[in-house]
Amino acid sequence: MKQIARILALGCMLLLTMQFVQAQVVVTGVVSDTNRLVLPYATVTNLTTGKHSITDQGGYYRINASRGDRLTVTFVGYNSDTVLVTAASGTQTINIRMTVTGKFLKGVDISAQYTPYQLDSIARREQYGYLLDLPNKPLAGGNTPEGAGIVFSPITRFSKKEKQKRQFKENYEKMEQEKYIDSRYTPALVSRVTGLSGDSLQHFMRDNYPSYETMRSLGNNDLLYWITDKYKNWKKK
Repeated sequence: MKQIARILALGCMLLLTMQFVQAQVVVTGVVSDTNRLVLPYATVTNLTTGKHSITDQGGYYRINASRGDRLTVTFVGYNSDTVLVTAASGTQTINIRMTVTGKFLKGVDISAQYTPYQLDSIARREQYGYLLDLPNKPLAGGNTPEGAGIVFSPITRFSKKEKQKRQFKENYEKMEQEKYIDSRYTPALVSRVTGLSGDSLQHFMRDNYPSYETMRSLGNNDLLYWITDKYKNWKKK
């Protein structure tokens, strides 16, 4: 009888273990803000298990959870957000959009002398100024020590907040450059110059997406000539 009881107990434990394993969910997603600016080194915490995950430079995270678990996301200068895991097993994608803490938001005077892009850029600069204006801190200790065969990685010597701030600034600059390009290199303009529409227009614009430096160097008339030349070469392919 004792042996039978042990076998039954072992079977119950195995069943419970299998159920626990099956109940695991791998939650993945991207953490960004309302301007689609990805947030690197944001902290994603499973409030049930206490486990943490840190987003990579692209804002991507991956964390284990179970159905009903709540995940909270924190990033300096943003309101924390909490989401619910609803999948029973397998994987679930939860993309999270965070909002800037209200005390950092400032008003922007609208003026007819600015273009829509410039107005948006001014508003974004006001919104993120509290982070962009912070100076980058030097490495711990001021200087990298030399000698004795000691090598220090600059990344490991930055605090988590310093990593967040530095990567945020890089992402912000890239976002601003892309928004400037998109404000001038528009589907309406390209269609008017080339006569393209639909998928052909999308393919042409994708194949000939200009660099930020190119767009800054071209005046409005030069841009028309640039698009025309690119279109002539594109048709020959």
